[in-house]
Amino acid sequence: MKINNKLFLFSNLIFAGILISSSVVKADKKYFARSYTSYTLPAGALELEIWQTGRISKGLGYYSRWQPRIEFEYGITDRLTGSMYLNFNEVKSSENNYQSKPFSFSTTSFELRYRLSNPNQWLIDPALYFELAYGGDKVEYEPKILLTKRFDKIISVVNFNSEIERNITESETESAFEITMGVAYELTNNLAVGLEFRQDRGYEDVYGSEVNRANFIGPVVSFQSDKFYIVFNFIAQISGNPASNSNLELIGHEKYELRTILGIEL
Repeated sequence: MKINNKLFLFSNLIFAGILISSSVVKADKKYFARSYTSYTLPAGALELEIWQTGRISKGLGYYSRWQPRIEFEYGITDRLTGSMYLNFNEVKSSENNYQSKPFSFSTTSFELRYRLSNPNQWLIDPALYFELAYGGDKVEYEPKILLTKRFDKIISVVNFNSEIERNITESETESAFEITMGVAYELTNNLAVGLEFRQDRGYEDVYGSEVNRANFIGPVVSFQSDKFYIVFNFIAQISGNPASNSNLELIGHEKYELRTILGIEL
């Protein structure tokens, strides 16, 4: 599995710099890379997150897509958190029909997350999420429903995600519906391990005909400290439709996805 050395080194340098400077910061806990829990930052808290998402292998030749993301997250109230993201993109491809794209800035995103109840007030802790992304030639809308339940050291989560993307230049619209689920177990106060599942469905226009579908599953590991947290997740596609190779859907999705998130509180 080849990895873009320039982008990998760039990301690690950022990570290392933040870790070195983290002696004066404190981070909140994060258990999952694919799903959000229903919990929000305290009012006035400011957090920085560095994301790296890799989508690897189309089943033919070499293909990798890397999507670094920088997030600034702020607690507007104890129940309402707002965020701004800077999103980047790079594609490396050869010996197939997919076009390479140089490393570049892609979109700016703005997010609101609202917690509907206090933790453990109801049987399930719910929250609402909305994200708006703009990239010059495209606009994306992404509402979500976030559900979380904690049993002592076991944390479980389900997210229902809707995404509508409008290409302004070409006057085209695509949409997707995604379900993510995760369960994690706290081995210690600092270390948790778990499993995450993702199902993604793509549609023509605004939820017209289904174009493709893919299911992924894989492990997640999170390390928490008083100063920072790191989350690592790797998922592999286990089935898809329409199947093109080994019962996998490799036109709109990849064989493998990995994600790391480094968070610190400013």
